[in-house]
Amino acid sequence: MLGDQALILGLLNMLERELLPAIERGEAQAWSRANRIADGVLALLSDDERDALELPSRVGVLQALYTAAKATREDRSARACALYTFVARGKEAIDTQRLSRPPSIRPGSSRTSPASIRPPPHSIIPPPERKMPDWVPESGILGGFRLVRPMASGGLGSLFLAHRLEDEGDPLAPQVVLKVPHDAGALLAHVPEEELLAHFRAEASALAAIPLHPNLARILAFDVAAKPKPFLVMELVEGRTMERDLDERTMTMARALDALDGVLAGLDAMHSTGVGHLDVKPDNVIIRRETGAATLVDFGLSGRTVRKKCGNPTYAAPEVWNDDREPESAFAADAYSFACLAFETLTGTMLFDSEDLFQIIRQHLAHDGLPPGIAELRARPELRKLAEILSRALRANPAHRTRIRMLRTELARLGPQLRDLPWPLRGGDRWESTPFPVEDLEDTYVG
Repeated sequence: MLGDQALILGLLNMLERELLPAIERGEAQAWSRANRIADGVLALLSDDERDALELPSRVGVLQALYTAAKATREDRSARACALYTFVARGKEAIDTQRLSRPPSIRPGSSRTSPASIRPPPHSIIPPPERKMPDWVPESGILGGFRLVRPMASGGLGSLFLAHRLEDEGDPLAPQVVLKVPHDAGALLAHVPEEELLAHFRAEASALAAIPLHPNLARILAFDVAAKPKPFLVMELVEGRTMERDLDERTMTMARALDALDGVLAGLDAMHSTGVGHLDVKPDNVIIRRETGAATLVDFGLSGRTVRKKCGNPTYAAPEVWNDDREPESAFAADAYSFACLAFETLTGTMLFDSEDLFQIIRQHLAHDGLPPGIAELRARPELRKLAEILSRALRANPAHRTRIRMLRTELARLGPQLRDLPWPLRGGDRWESTPFPVEDLEDTYVG
């Protein structure tokens, strides 16, 4: 990023990294300084970028946002929300991929994740929660990094946004993601501290072996001796999640196929080193702001075998939820989750869905490769081959599923037939349950 855009990004980062925490602490001078910087950012934006901000004012913008936020929030929170809203909108406005996305094909969304849908114009976006776990030192320093805020938690570890101590004060310095192991006491089942740390070190060492790849967040460092916890350092990928594109209905068939191919390429690179991702879902795929490459992030569950009872119910394979204690293949679980992701990316509809999470898990356990959504695709002759490809990756027995590399080959062969179809794909007749045995697919499939 060159010229004015680099300056704009630097100013937005300064607002978010330095002034937002100061405003949250109640420092009065920070608000005045933030107002001046926000007006400076607006002056640097092009007319098109200012229009993309979708903000209520072009002069005194922070004060206008603060007035809107103050209606439902106390003073300090209202100022923080106003500033974070401006930063979030500003980064969206200078996103180089923005103009390549088509307009939303309709308002709203058929997907059941309303928390991720982009707020309407002029709405207030609250900043992320910054409260740290009790084990984090008061300084927030771990090794050579300062933790900024928690990001996610899963499996045996948690993710934190952080920056290098040596980069403090540099608004253009990249932030990173730190993964640290959970405390043994935080787990539902008792695991000795030594065993937990040993497991984390083995997992982190496996992740550190993953090669550089454009479709994977980079693994940057690993410190096994850091106190109070060891940690793994990963790249923070800037961009929009695939979930957001699906929620805003700004996908095209060509973009969907390219993104899915990127996800498969990233998974194949991970599998070649013996590690599965184990949390493949739309909000863990980021379309890089600068290159447009679909990039897998959040290795919080990654490892060599399935983590029992750890996963997103909408996408995790059935073996995650059963009570079999034998180690299960991470590769087969990734293939299953990818098939769920691919169906949703191509149709705009979740393959398994219910307001009851336990009902979603029962849906995973009740089929053998041909849930109703796949059957509906198969009812359209031009989508039959796609249904067959996804069905084989969804088999109940992990050993019977197509592996990631073959999935990529099959979808690449089919891609030219799908690329010019309108998005989202629609199936034929609606089925409430599987209308015929999955073996019928294998009898009719021609490789």
